[in-house]
Amino acid sequence: MIKKVKDWLGIEGVKVSLDVEDTFDLHDGILTGSFTISSQSDQEVEDVKLIFKEKYSRGRRKSKLIDEYVLGEETIAISQKIDKDTLITQRFELPFETLKSSMDRFGDKNFVYRGISSFAKLIKNAKSKYYLVIEASVKGNKLKPYDKIELAAD
Repeated sequence: MIKKVKDWLGIEGVKVSLDVEDTFDLHDGILTGSFTISSQSDQEVEDVKLIFKEKYSRGRRKSKLIDEYVLGEETIAISQKIDKDTLITQRFELPFETLKSSMDRFGDKNFVYRGISSFAKLIKNAKSKYYLVIEASVKGNKLKPYDKIELAAD
């Protein structure tokens, strides 16, 4: 009975980890890397979901606003049993599309507007942070194992 509860909660179960470079090119449109799946007990992994997010914040103190956007998402079907103490490593390419704020679109018009746009972003304290999240669906588990890393844009 204890084993069923452990399996249901994912204790001593499947672990996922991401291996991606810390920086990426925003204009490239593809994020490449690999992920590793391991397990401390015999489990069956159904699929893996990769989600690339942008956390856009602007403002200061009480007037601070934060939005989160999904730039790219992909589900990779695995459907494989993982034996105890084995590793599965797989490479991936995740396509994504960047979103531009109104200030970014204004700055893209010419080099004079770019300076005005950069100054406006500085005043408004507009910043973007990028995250890559991986979630694994394991047969019989209610809690999905995941990993999350922060990436820096070039």
